Formats: sequence, C-alpha cells, structure tokens
Amino acid sequence: MGICLLLISFACIFAIFFLLSSEAGLYTNLRRSFILSLITQAGIIFIFNETASLFNAIDTNSALFFWIIEALGMFGLVYYLNRSGKIDLSRLNELTGAFRLTGLDKTHKIVIAFVMVFYMLPLLFLAIYAAPNNFDSHMYHLNRILIWIYNGNLDHFPTMHLQQLYLNVFAEYLVLDTVLLAGSDQFSGLVQFGAFIGSICGIGLIAKKFGLGKDGQLLAAICFLTLPIGIFESTSTQVDLCGCFFFIAFVYFGFELLERKSTLALVAMMQSLAFGGFSKYTILIFAIPFAIYFGIRILMQYRLAYAMKVLAVAVALMIITFSPFFYRNYTIFGHVMHPLRGTAFASEELPANKHSVLFTLSNVIKNAGLNIGLPITSFNRVLDDNIRLFHETIGVNVDDPDLSIDPFSVKYSVHEDMIPNTIHFWLIVVAGILLLFAPVKRDVKWFWTCSALGFLLFCTLMKFQLWSTRTQMPLFAMGAIMIACVYSLKLRWKAIYLIAPLLLLSLPFVYGNPSKELVSINFITRKALGHIPIAICESTAEAGKIYEKYLSEYYEFPGKDNCHPLKRWPDYAERTKVFSLLEKVGYYDQDRTSNIISMNRDRAYFLSTPDNYLNYKALLPHIRADRNVGVMFRRNVGFYNYWSSTDNNVERPGQMDYIRYMKELAPLPNAQKKFCYEYVLSDDLTLIDSFIPKGNIARIYSSELLHLVELKRASCQKVLF
Repeated sequence: MGICLLLISFACIFAIFFLLSSEAGLYTNLRRSFILSLITQAGIIFIFNETASLFNAIDTNSALFFWIIEALGMFGLVYYLNRSGKIDLSRLNELTGAFRLTGLDKTHKIVIAFVMVFYMLPLLFLAIYAAPNNFDSHMYHLNRILIWIYNGNLDHFPTMHLQQLYLNVFAEYLVLDTVLLAGSDQFSGLVQFGAFIGSICGIGLIAKKFGLGKDGQLLAAICFLTLPIGIFESTSTQVDLCGCFFFIAFVYFGFELLERKSTLALVAMMQSLAFGGFSKYTILIFAIPFAIYFGIRILMQYRLAYAMKVLAVAVALMIITFSPFFYRNYTIFGHVMHPLRGTAFASEELPANKHSVLFTLSNVIKNAGLNIGLPITSFNRVLDDNIRLFHETIGVNVDDPDLSIDPFSVKYSVHEDMIPNTIHFWLIVVAGILLLFAPVKRDVKWFWTCSALGFLLFCTLMKFQLWSTRTQMPLFAMGAIMIACVYSLKLRWKAIYLIAPLLLLSLPFVYGNPSKELVSINFITRKALGHIPIAICESTAEAGKIYEKYLSEYYEFPGKDNCHPLKRWPDYAERTKVFSLLEKVGYYDQDRTSNIISMNRDRAYFLSTPDNYLNYKALLPHIRADRNVGVMFRRNVGFYNYWSSTDNNVERPGQMDYIRYMKELAPLPNAQKKFCYEYVLSDDLTLIDSFIPKGNIARIYSSELLHLVELKRASCQKVLF
C-alpha cells in the first residue's frame, strides 16, 4: 500500500535523528527526534510537490516512483551510517524502554495508559476511518487537492471559490501526498493527527526547558491534549493544528538555539516558522514577539556575525518556501498574498481596517468571549449583554465591519470549527495573574510576555471571526506550558489533581464530535435525561399519521404548520415513556445512527451540510460510471463532498470540475486544458436555461437545492461571466 512508503521514510528519518542525537534522556530524545522527523518529512514532501508541479507530473505514478526511491534511499542511508559506525542500530532497543514507560512512577504510567487507550487510539481510528467532512475542507482544502491532481500541477486554476487559490496551502501539500499514494482520502486525517502528537511532544519539551520535571511536563502535555478544539481538529483535514505544530517547533528550537549554537536547531527553527506561516498566516503574527525576543537574545549572546547568519537562514528559507506560491498569486491577482480591493477578484478581507488601543481592546474582549460560553443560554445572554454594554461605554461598535467578519455573540457550540476552550481559557487567565507575583525564571516571564503580545497582535491585525477558537490555538499551546509552570513551580501541587479532571471533562469530545461521533452521545444523553421535544414536526403525511396514532395522548393533533406541540410537560417517568414511543415510530432514527460506524461513507461526507446530502442523494443514481460532471454553480462554493459521494457509489468515477467561472481566470494555463462532460450539476435552473442548448438536454433531474442535467452529447463548453 502506497501510504506505507511515507511511514517507512518517516521511520528511517526518525531512526537517524534518534541514533545521532547526543540528547540526554530517552524521552527527550524520543520527542525531539519525532519533531525533527516531521519537519524533515514535510520538507521532502514540499520538494517533491513543487518539482513534480514544474513538469505537470503530480499524479499517483510519479508519487509512487518518488517515494519508492526516497524510502529506499533513506533505508540505504540508515544501512550506510550503521556500517560506517556513525550510528548503532542496536540502540533502537532503547525504545522498548519507552514503550514500557521505564523510569516513570505508577501515577504517570496510569495516566499515559489511559491517554493511549481512551484518547489516542480512538482519535487515530477516526483520523483513518471517518470520512473527511469538515465544511472548509470541502469548500477549498480538499477541493484544491482534487483539482491539483486533475491538472497535474499546483498552479492556479479556474474556480468559483477563490479561496481555493490564494489561501495558504502547505497543510494541503502534506495531505496531497497521502491522497496520491493511497488513491483516496482515507489517510488524509493523519496529517493533523501527526501534528497533534508532534505538538504534545513539543509542549512537553518546552516545559522541560523551563525546569519542569516529569510531573510538570506531563501536565503541560495533558493541558494541550485535552483542548477541545485540538481534539476536534486532530482527526480533520483542517490546517490550524498543522500550523500550530510548526509554531511550537519554532519556539522550542528557538530556546534550544539560545542554549548552544547548533546548525540543526537553527534550520529546524526557521524552517518550522516558514512552514507554519505557509500553513496559516496567523502563525506569523503569533511568532512576531518570539522572533524579536530570540533575535535580541541571539545578538546579545552570540554577537552580530552569528545573528546575521541566523537572519540570512531565516530569509533564505522563507524565500524558498513562499516564492512559488507567491509567484502564482502575483501573476493572477497582482499581489503576493491575496486579491486586491477594487479588482474583479476582490474577496473577503480578514485583516482589520483600522487600529487603535480601543479597537484592539474590543477584539481582545470579543476573542476572549469565544471561550467563556457555557451550555447555559441564560448565562451566555448575561455575558453577551455585558460585553455589548462595555462596547457602548468605550464607544466602539461591537459589530463594526472594519473590525469584524461575523456578528459577535457569546454561545456554546459543539462544532468542529468553533467549540470554545472554556476550562483552559480560565486556567490560562488564572495562571497569567499568578505569574505576575511568582518568583520564576526570567525566561518563563519573557515567554509568557511574548505569548500575550502575540495574542494582542492577533486581535489588532485580524478581524473578529466566530471561528477564531481554532486560529487562537498557538495561545492555548503556550498557555498549556504556562499553566504547568505556575502549577508546578509556584503552587507545587501534584499534577494529577489537575490532570484527572481535565482528562475526564474532555473525554466526551473524543467520542462525541458531531462531525464524527464514535458514540451517539446526543441520543444517549437525551434518552437518559428523558429529554423530549416540545413539538414534533412531520416530514410527510404518512409520518404524521403514525405520530398521531402513537402520540396523540401527549401531543396536540393537528398542529400548526405540520408541527404538533406538547400538551403539557410530563414528569421523568412519563417522559421516558414518551421517548420510547418516539423512538418506536422512528423519530430518533437519524440521531440514533449518527455515529460514524453505523453510517455509510457517502452520508458521512455531508455531516456538515446534511441538506446537501438529501438533495444530492436523489440525483446520485442517475450518474453513470466513468462519466464527467461539469459544475455550474452560482454560489461560490466547493464540490468535494459531491465528488467524494460519487466516488463511493460508482466503480469508475469520472472527473468533476468547474465549467462556470470568472472570465478573468480564462487566461490561466490550467483553464486552457480541455475538460468534457456528460452531466452538468447546478444550483440554479436559470443558469441551465441560459447556457445549455435545449437541443443537447436529454433529461433534467431536480431536487430542492440541486439540478442534474444529463446531456445527449458530451460538451466541452465553459461558461464565463
């Protein structure tokens, strides 16, 4: 299986770093080597992707050829280093000690065993088994990968969703190779899962740099492990966790470089910064204070000549990493990062348009507000009202479009993109306050100062978004270390007193992610509580008759707009009886089968957009195998979920690509490539009437939101506007 080539390559790289390292301590060497291996593997993937793109050779065959040669080369390098005496393969036996948790006390062993069984194994299973169904992944992360493979290159292409072009791409570079080698998206979640493990390793190592022992390092790692947004992202094809890993690696190797001059630490530090920014631009914002701090310290410790060397390495790696992508952006948008305002390509503007102390304070409060909501509506309304009152007091519009993308609100949403990190947020706030009075090392205080300044810069430079709990991940990563520092160095309490509640409170997020539930937690919880709907709404007349037959004693029939209200709120015993009746008539069928194991894969792709699934499912049987589908959308959206559903239902899926897009994209080389199709998928009948000749329409199949046109003859026509 092609994916094994990546694993073999990674294992060889890890063995080399582990055996060449002079680091004292098995667990330190293990974690450090794992991080270095991730960075190195990422660099190799970058080189292959960009090189293959130059020759329009991004496909399964080129990927297999490259990774076979690369894996054999790495295996040969390990063999050569062992024969020449530079490494000793017998030292790998030390890893058995790590697997046995040698040198750790009983409490630590129990915690790690619990984490492996109840956290890591389920998350690994989800990363591999669950269909990638994240909204942004379908809109552009995975959609752009699909089109790269069609085109054989990484160059820009005609699309209705411009974010597929200009937003950062490095995490998708990593996912691209898993798709090429596996022939599907089955292993695409392993990229973020690997970043999750790498982040945990890096956080523990930074904690060690600050003098924390095994207890404190474990606490720091658990603080990040139990971060709700981190748990959710660890199995997704989003990019924030990937960017966060590189940020953590940048900080760790920065502190390592301050301890001693090291070419390896310098390159790892700066390449991590480049890859982090290439994955998510906001990583560079959080990194600015650390970059200044490291720069000043390096200048003071190692003098000007070495500081200039560090700067040269940083600039060189940034240029190498960003140049191809920036060139692609500039040739079409006239700007290296994004489309310019006032042009035909003008799109969403994420940077804040005005700046002042009050505007920064506003965004700090609003971003903090994303992490203070509880599943108590009345509580959230009080907080929301007070934050709005505060904004009125300082004279700032809470929803100023120059400062916000989304309207502000305090809420608690168990959503893969925006779940709050409530407990961790308050722990960080308390730790930050205590740090002001704690007699800790100077590096620790500077570390927290840089972390806080990074968050302030983020709130100053970027508009507020409801989705920002995931872009705030670097703050929570550094906050996990601060919590451990204050807890272990100042309070000196046993780490297990905080570790145990964090593990137990975050465990439901492992099994109850609505986008990929292992257990139908919502259904089970409601059944245990006897929670019944205050009104039941029928989807069909037949369903209404069944509801009336069994539930007329408790609900009023007929009800307004086909919804039948509860006559009175019954006690618990009676509610459980009603719940059982609702279950019997099929009211909870979808909730009961919402877990990822009992769900077919094509439905799982649409868990973020269930309405689209029902509409596309009605059209899917009409698409014959090995037929291309032209996408003629009016909306600026992706189509990966539609294609992936087709891929899982026909033996030989055809291609699916945009045939309607802006005329300004027509000059692109990839727009000149011929794409012919037998079907057209559209979200607007007027587009079909306007652009498809009636004489070439065999049939039109329609659902509420979508329309599928079967053509009499294949067409290669593009629709430009």
